[in-house]
Amino acid sequence: MSYGLYVLTAGDASDNGCIIDAAAQVANDPARIAISVQMGNYTREIIEKTGKFNLSVLTEDAPFEVFKRFGMQSGRDVDKFQDFTATKRSHNGLLYVTENTNAFMSCKVVSQSDLGSHMLFVGEVTESKVLSDKPSITYAQYRKNLKK
Repeated sequence: MSYGLYVLTAGDASDNGCIIDAAAQVANDPARIAISVQMGNYTREIIEKTGKFNLSVLTEDAPFEVFKRFGMQSGRDVDKFQDFTATKRSHNGLLYVTENTNAFMSCKVVSQSDLGSHMLFVGEVTESKVLSDKPSITYAQYRKNLKK
């Protein structure tokens, strides 16, 4: 199965983010998004602690550098937002990515479930915005065109 690719952001004392491919709208009244995050992921720990996250939808023109920055290093070891200026803060205080994205959603966690290797979070959308009309990238496109 092919999925979209997203930058998932969270923060407490500092900002952090990671790449995920498991996100879906699961309800519309109220609007709710489900995301699945690996258990060892630092962003997962922050979301559990704070109960909120942002999801930025990556576009087909996203360069490999975005995937490298957010998906191939740990926020425990590096500041993923150092020298990365393509961000704004949403109403929940968290960063979202403004370039190579077509939308973002801010969410408040309403439930979570331990899936063993991953934590499933369901978040109620508290803010969202369309940023461009560029098409979203899929995991299949990423593997074919970008992944080394």
